[in-house]
Amino acid sequence: MHELRALGVRPDFVTDEAWNRYRKYWASADFRVRSEKASHNRKSEKGGTGTGPSKHTGGTWFRTYEDILALDKDEDNEVTPNDVFLHVHTKDHDGVTFIDSR
Repeated sequence: MHELRALGVRPDFVTDEAWNRYRKYWASADFRVRSEKASHNRKSEKGGTGTGPSKHTGGTWFRTYEDILALDKDEDNEVTPNDVFLHVHTKDHDGVTFIDSR
């Protein structure tokens, strides 16, 4: 939706009625408040000031879920929340090199 709003041109697969509703919503104060809040949240520095925005390496949630299932098959023990955290937050999923400073 961001790309559609930025282009400002109605794509063929969106009806005129839907496009007009989108444009009306995008111009509303409610949208601007929500957009600003979401933008601020994406830029928040979870690791503290100067660490930059939080980053994840897991991809989509579905892909992460598939990786968890694969981890579960590779391990003798059940996959723990810590295993998932390390998988999603470390470079090349190595479990050691964090993407964000900690």
